[in-house]
Amino acid sequence: MNNKYHHIAIALAGVAQSAILVPQLANTGACSTMLYEQTIKSVFKTSPTTTADVYDGIENIKTGLQTLIQLLSSGQKEQMQIIRYLFGTLSITSKLLKNNDALDKIDQRLKRIAGLYLEMNDETVSAHVNDLSYSLAGIYSDIISPISTKIKVIGKVEFLQNSTVQAEVRTALLGCVRSAILWYQVGGSRFQFIFCRKRICNAAQQLLDQINRAN
Repeated sequence: MNNKYHHIAIALAGVAQSAILVPQLANTGACSTMLYEQTIKSVFKTSPTTTADVYDGIENIKTGLQTLIQLLSSGQKEQMQIIRYLFGTLSITSKLLKNNDALDKIDQRLKRIAGLYLEMNDETVSAHVNDLSYSLAGIYSDIISPISTKIKVIGKVEFLQNSTVQAEVRTALLGCVRSAILWYQVGGSRFQFIFCRKRICNAAQQLLDQINRAN
């Protein structure tokens, strides 16, 4: 997995996988528990040794890889909301990365939250998912939202006005930002969506094939 585009595809798949949670939550008030908890765990992976370590292995972003392939190929009309959240968080992240004060504050807040638990593992996230949602949503509201134009979340009013759903949407967006940071770190750039779509798509398909072979 030495190909630069494999790393770019992994990070973008991470963004996409968190992004698909937003319309789920906004339109139904619920989302995939497995994917949501994976998003939370990725936010706390601030010192990974490899790109895949952010997700505890590429098998945990299988849905993200499938979604990314759809976004980059034929499924764009059906995926417009996800594309909007993906590009919105990439834009916010580009501004965030120029703001060292904001990055330091995020790091401090994450350390403070993680310090409340013995270990940030599957069991911890599952048992404390509501508390973690509100804590991470606070990071998004307090530090990230003021940096850029707010992302307009479209959905049903009954869900968008629910405080728990609001916290979960912000947590999902924070997950998008975390993966977007990784994407910039491994050499991602906006021009690749114009000139390198096929390479990214092929890399995502190779990773997906690798996961399927392993299973």
